[in-house]
Amino acid sequence: MKTLTMAFGVVLLFACLAFVQTSAVQAGMLSTQEVVAAQQAQADRDKVRDFLSRASVQEKMQALGVQAAFAKERVDALTVQEVTLLAQRIDALPAGGALSGTDFVIILLVAILVAIAL
Repeated sequence: MKTLTMAFGVVLLFACLAFVQTSAVQAGMLSTQEVVAAQQAQADRDKVRDFLSRASVQEKMQALGVQAAFAKERVDALTVQEVTLLAQRIDALPAGGALSGTDFVIILLVAILVAIAL
């Protein structure tokens, strides 16, 4: 009886192992440039989100008919290059908050692009 139980246990173990699916695991090296680029892209995306969270920017977007929540969703959908460009433009804005004509046109273009993407 003991051998029968042992044989049944071994057969059951092999049956369980046969149905277990294993996933392939790959390991790779990440270069420093890739890690830094990913961190910079996330920092730029956060900078644009923070800019959109400002009260003055939200008022301007409402005046243009753009919902703030939708604009934040569109920021998540932007490519790394687009986010980097917007973050650089935010850094170039005057500290006093006075927008030049060029800055206003860029913000207006972004708002139009967001509205078109609907």
